[in-house]
Amino acid sequence: MNYDELKFYGQGIHHAKTKEIVFFELLLRKEGNKNIFPKDSYLSMISQQEEHQQYVKWLQKTLTRILEANPTKRFSFNLDPQELEYEETFDLLENLKEYKQRLIIEITEKPPMKRNYPYFSAVNVEAFKKIAQYGYQIALDDIGQGINSLDNVLELKNYFQIVKFSALSFQKKVSEDILQKIIVLFASIAVQLDKTFVVEGIENQKFASWLETNVCCYHQGYLYSTPEKIVTIDY
Repeated sequence: MNYDELKFYGQGIHHAKTKEIVFFELLLRKEGNKNIFPKDSYLSMISQQEEHQQYVKWLQKTLTRILEANPTKRFSFNLDPQELEYEETFDLLENLKEYKQRLIIEITEKPPMKRNYPYFSAVNVEAFKKIAQYGYQIALDDIGQGINSLDNVLELKNYFQIVKFSALSFQKKVSEDILQKIIVLFASIAVQLDKTFVVEGIENQKFASWLETNVCCYHQGYLYSTPEKIVTIDY
């Protein structure tokens, strides 16, 4: 992977009433292309531990520079469940602990390709426990999809603080009425578990207004902010 091509862009997560940005999600992109995730390069990187070790070195340097350049802002960044199988991921989190109050660890929904040690559960509970022990907040991405199923959400409830629901993933598959019922269901679960609920993929005012009236959640989507570069990083 050519790390000179990689950049982070930030998309705001907004308070529903005030529209204030609560924190930014850092989106991994190639330089000059804010809207396309480099999935082939990323898949190659996380599937080979030696390459992942190099990526982690780049990631630590880059996140440190972003955090130092933006001392009043909070950020989340994504970890694939495969990365939870690698020890260098936890070395990274150990090395970034001084920023734990401003750095949210967002765990995505794809199952790991291979496990580095056996465990009986569908998710790596010990990895979540370890991240929580470091003092980071954890967000579960795309609740209801992949390994972030309702069953696993309940199993992990003691270790995460934020659940995120992607409306875009369901909009082409179900009717508007069904989508609204799904969102209300997951929002009620978040309330029962005392978790922060974020709805992603808000692209029009009609949907935003419905959410504001019916659901207690933070808002994320192109209606509020397209991904913008956080800081120019030389490395």
